[in-house]
Amino acid sequence: MAIEKAFAIDAEPAVIWDALWADLQAGDSTAYTLDSSSRPSKLDVEVNLGHIRCLLQYRIERKDGFSEVAATIVPISKRFGFYQVLTFGHVGRNYEMLLVTGLANLKASVEGTSAP
Repeated sequence: MAIEKAFAIDAEPAVIWDALWADLQAGDSTAYTLDSSSRPSKLDVEVNLGHIRCLLQYRIERKDGFSEVAATIVPISKRFGFYQVLTFGHVGRNYEMLLVTGLANLKASVEGTSAP
């Protein structure tokens, strides 16, 4: 079950990709594994979110006057389904909030505004 959110960001795809890459480089390199990348349109990393192995995918596409950034969490671990049942879907909603917060912070950083 993939979870996806998308934001419009007023910047070129390369600027957005570079900001994502800089955030990765500034973080703990043992916390993620680079799965694949294609500057400036794609960045995929494997991460552990709450002890659940996931693939975090970013797709950046230039649109008319803005770039659309879609972020997707794809749970790899079979635990995700089990936790979804145990928490009545709250784990999935938490992942949705994670994506929204991350995209809002990315937008604020790239556009030079403050996050909501």
